[in-house]
Amino acid sequence: MKNFTKTKILALLIIPVMVAVTALTVLAATPNWDTTGSYVVKMSYLGTDYPHDMILSQDSSGNLTGSGGSPAGANVYTWVITSGSISGNTINFLANYTATPDAVTPQTTMHVVGTIASDGTISGTWSDNYQGGSRSGDLSTLSGQAVLLGTLTAEDFGVVNYDTGLGILKGYTAGFGVSDATLAGAQSVVVKLYSGPTEADLLQTNTAILSKFNADITGTQFSSPFDVSGTFDYVTDGYWTNVKEGQYGQSVPATRVVATVTLANGKIVTAVNTSLNGNPATIYPPAPPVVTTPTDKNQCKDNGWKTFTNPTFKNQGLCVSFVQASLKAGK
Repeated sequence: MKNFTKTKILALLIIPVMVAVTALTVLAATPNWDTTGSYVVKMSYLGTDYPHDMILSQDSSGNLTGSGGSPAGANVYTWVITSGSISGNTINFLANYTATPDAVTPQTTMHVVGTIASDGTISGTWSDNYQGGSRSGDLSTLSGQAVLLGTLTAEDFGVVNYDTGLGILKGYTAGFGVSDATLAGAQSVVVKLYSGPTEADLLQTNTAILSKFNADITGTQFSSPFDVSGTFDYVTDGYWTNVKEGQYGQSVPATRVVATVTLANGKIVTAVNTSLNGNPATIYPPAPPVVTTPTDKNQCKDNGWKTFTNPTFKNQGLCVSFVQASLKAGK
C-alpha cells in the first residue's frame, strides 16, 4: 500500500456500505440478536480485502448506533453510523465517513446489509458513493460475534386448588417469563416437576402442544399446571401433554420445577424455581381405606399381601390361594 497515492488509498480504504442519504426506517420484526460489542470486519473491493474496526451499540428495539474505521487498529479513515437496525437475523445500517475532506465533500455514505449466522458472525454486502461514484463489495466478520437474545426467569411456584372450568386443578402451578425476546414461535417448551435435585426425583412432565401454545402465547409469560389429585382436563385444555411418573396421586412434596424453552431464534433458555409457596400435603389424595382381609387376588400383588392382618401371609401365593378358596366357598 506504500506506493498508492492518498486518493487511491482513500478509494480503497473508505469502504462504506450502500448509497443512501436518508435515514433507514427501523424494521418491525423483533431482533433475534444483540450485536452490541466490538468487531473486525473484512470489506472486499476489487479483489482485495480491507479489515475495518466496527463498534456497535443496540437498544431493546434493535436500533443501532456506533462507529468504525480502517485500517483495523489504526482507524485512519473513520465512519459513524447515522441510522440502522437489527431485525430478526438481519443487520442494516448507514454510516458517513468523516475523516478526510475528500470523503466529506461530497459526503461519502456507506450502506451495510448483512445476515447474522447461527454462530453470531455477520456476512453481507457494502456499497458507497465515494466521490459521487458507486462502489460495492462483500463484508464478513473476522472477529467478534453477536449474542442470541432471550433469558428465561422463574416467576412463581405454588400449591393450587381451584375449579378451572375444565375440572379441579389440585396440584401445582409454575410461571416463567422471557426477557429480551418473546414466546412467539417457540420451538419447544418443556416444564418438569421434581421432588428432589436429581432426574430420579421426577414427578411430572409438561410438554407444550405447539399448535395451541404458539397460537395463543406470543407474549413474554406462561404458566404450567401440574394436577396431582384433581380432575383437570389436559386434553380439552390443549396446551400441554402431561406425563406423570409413578402413581397418579404422588403423595410426596414437589420441591423444584425446571422449564426449558427453545425460542424462535433457536436459543435454548432454562430457569429453575425451588421456592414453593403453599403446603403440598393439602393436595395429596385421600388415603385409601384400610383393608384387613383380601377379597380380590389383585390386592395380593405388588407386596399387597404384606398389608393384611386377617389373616397374615408369608408370600403373594398364599394370599392368592386364600382369596381363591374364599371365593370358592362363597365367602
